[in-house]
Amino acid sequence: MKKPANIYLIDGNSYVYRAYHAIKGLSNSKGFPTNAIYGFINTLLKILREKEPDAIVVSFDSPLPTERHRVYEEYKAQRPPAPDDLILQLPYIKKIIQAFRIKIYEVPGYEADDVLATLSVKSASQGVDAYIVSGDKDMLQVVDGHIRIYDPVKDRVIGRTDVIERFGIPPERIPEVMALTGDTADNIPGVKGIGEKTACEILKDHTLNDILEKPGLIKRERLRKLITENRDSILRSYALTTVDRDVPLDFDVNECIRREPDWQELLNLFSELEFGTFLKLIPPQSVSGSYETVLEAGRLRSLLDGVKGSFAFNVEFSGTHPISAEMIGISFSSEKGRGYYVPIAHHYPEVPGQLGLDTVIDAFKPLFENESIRKTGHDLKTQLLVLGRSGIDLKGELNDTMVASYLLNPNKQNHSLEEVSLEHLSLRIRTFKDVVGKRSSLAAVSIEEATEFSASNTAIVLELEGILFGKLKEEGLDGLYSGIEMPLIRVLADMETVGIKVDTELLNDLSGELERELAALKTRIYFLAGEEFNINSPRQLGAVLFESLGLKPGKKTKTGYSTEVGVLEELALIHELPGEILNWRTLSKLKNTYVDTLPKLLNPETGRIHTSFNQTITATGRLSSSDPNLQNIPIRGEWGIRIRQAFIAEEGFFLLSADYSQIELRILAHLSRDEGLIDAFRKDIDIHTRTAAELFGVSTEKVTPEMRRVAKTVNFGVVYGMSAFGLSGAIGSSREDARVYIEQYFEKHPGVRQYVEQIIEEARRVGYVRTLFGRKREIPELRSSNAQKRAFGERLAMNTPIQGTAADIIKKAMVNISNRLKAEGLQSRMLLQVHDELVLEVKEDELQPVKDLVRHEMEKAALLLVPIRVDIGYGKNWAEAHS
Repeated sequence: MKKPANIYLIDGNSYVYRAYHAIKGLSNSKGFPTNAIYGFINTLLKILREKEPDAIVVSFDSPLPTERHRVYEEYKAQRPPAPDDLILQLPYIKKIIQAFRIKIYEVPGYEADDVLATLSVKSASQGVDAYIVSGDKDMLQVVDGHIRIYDPVKDRVIGRTDVIERFGIPPERIPEVMALTGDTADNIPGVKGIGEKTACEILKDHTLNDILEKPGLIKRERLRKLITENRDSILRSYALTTVDRDVPLDFDVNECIRREPDWQELLNLFSELEFGTFLKLIPPQSVSGSYETVLEAGRLRSLLDGVKGSFAFNVEFSGTHPISAEMIGISFSSEKGRGYYVPIAHHYPEVPGQLGLDTVIDAFKPLFENESIRKTGHDLKTQLLVLGRSGIDLKGELNDTMVASYLLNPNKQNHSLEEVSLEHLSLRIRTFKDVVGKRSSLAAVSIEEATEFSASNTAIVLELEGILFGKLKEEGLDGLYSGIEMPLIRVLADMETVGIKVDTELLNDLSGELERELAALKTRIYFLAGEEFNINSPRQLGAVLFESLGLKPGKKTKTGYSTEVGVLEELALIHELPGEILNWRTLSKLKNTYVDTLPKLLNPETGRIHTSFNQTITATGRLSSSDPNLQNIPIRGEWGIRIRQAFIAEEGFFLLSADYSQIELRILAHLSRDEGLIDAFRKDIDIHTRTAAELFGVSTEKVTPEMRRVAKTVNFGVVYGMSAFGLSGAIGSSREDARVYIEQYFEKHPGVRQYVEQIIEEARRVGYVRTLFGRKREIPELRSSNAQKRAFGERLAMNTPIQGTAADIIKKAMVNISNRLKAEGLQSRMLLQVHDELVLEVKEDELQPVKDLVRHEMEKAALLLVPIRVDIGYGKNWAEAHS
């Protein structure tokens, strides 16, 4: 075995603590803290990548008392105990080091510094260059020809010459300096009043022993007196700061040679900790099994005829949107470890002959539309959209492993097949990007490679099906899955396929108006500022507000003054400029995000916009949308209304808007069984007016619009667990007034107070909350050692059952409305779901029956202790439908 040329010796404790304090609040979806682990791995990877060490070790302090503790009881006594959330992470850090196959040294009764010093001396004696990875000054004393210090934070290597340049003395005399200066980090006293510069001046001409024996060598009386009076402290400090280079340990540098990591163990650890960035470093595993390319029609029909009961499938396609996608191939699997890929449109030099699209569709159509055969996919909505372009309608029982994964862990944001395989199979599979690389699409990838990729993925989906659906039953989520989430996939696919029409001419006119409005605003802003600057630059804006105008700054960020919305809203109360900046930002966002972007999103084939509805993103169960995100279009205000006017009905149709009225407060009434809320909703009393009357001690007839506004904020603030501080900011009152409002609310609604207390206590006990329909969300924040995180967890525990139930109710209504529209042969169709609102395109002669149908299904989607109410309007555009 070839002897290594160098060895890197890492101070484990030092870099674990640095990572812990440098990275705040990082945890996985289960709430397990991961900040120290993440930061330490980054440091380790930096060393492995950039320094490419031949050999490497990590040393940790022993938990047992050391000789230094016996010599000096106060040694490190000022340090608080290690935080609980750091202690939890240490075993994982050591497991990860071992999975990298890096040797760990931890010697009972010795600190890591002593172990590293000993290892460096032993390495140097064997002719190996040693690099001690440490930022601690006391380690400089071991530097010599073969021993250096490497500081990864500053990316600096420190040798003997560097030490002499800084201190004016050789490395071995560093303990003499520290004997005088002490070390506050370790509670080593030294001499109070002597700093590093003075110590170096004293020791430049005399050794520590010289000045202790002959204090007269020191010319300055003050220093001479300090050293004479602190002789015992100096000697003790010298002993404490001198590292032990002779720790009893066995060391063979060849045993520390860098080796290939245990990738499977790293995969398991990184997967558990949800380190997606680090998982990408692990080489993909080849998925064992038999995967066949199907190029002949006879073979394809024979294989499809053999599918009985159930199968998994995946459609490969080109393009970024399934609405306009072209099919590249289809893979399927009906038994474990075996999969097939049918290429359709691969194109590259010498590509083999493939079955045409029509032939493949004709072969698959009977299977896909066979209602007695169960089909499973990952992201079935996308599959439905692509297959729908070729006239295939998936029928029968459908399963989606992506949706199943989401229900099992809604806190996790990524439910890609790669992530789900890692979590449930401990398998790191190749990503689409791994396979395609810089090529334009999968069509340019060889059929052999595409077969290995697509067919193996489909076999994995088949394997995941059994695992995930078993877990859904264990968690009591199978009813929600089969009753709401799976039927909803078809509904969303239909909505995306239909899309919505927009008036591009109106948007173009609106763009011009906004351009002129922004130009006028810019002139106004420059006038108020007294100078021109980049309005979009937070740094330049901060300089104008807090330096030129002298306004009182709020919190300061790393890049300068904070100019976020909350700061500007406060400043707008005392100066006009911040308010105009807020107006500028609002109009700029509307113009750039919607007015100028919507026309570019028109599908050239349909002339409509096809937004994507995301079913597996929000932890509450709510749907979100993208390309465009319709959730963020302002509901009120002139510009929000005018943008909604651009969403129009097809000729011969109306747009119908059906919006749940105060659904979350009605759910709160049901869950809390609060008599006051139940009475108000049953009597159809305006809940905000009633709350205002209670808060302000007036009759409902005397409630002013301002009182009602405050009451409305209080009502919804309770739902969202708003604090007195948050409420005071929302309603513009003092914190004390806000506290009184909240207290008065709970006095008037004791059922709500009891519900809040009980749901938080139950969530603490079991670790999760559920909606009325059984949707489950774990709340790990409740177990956090951080008070702010625990408070956030309490707000989640209060709000999730309410918001999640609202999500379940509207989803169930969507499924029922869609089913009835089809069953009754109506041409009206659902287009959008935004917050608590559904938007349909209704044929003019179907308006009344559809209004009745929608109202019935939305109001009867759940049976609550209070009536559910829906506000319905219609018109030729979305704004009209709202009015």
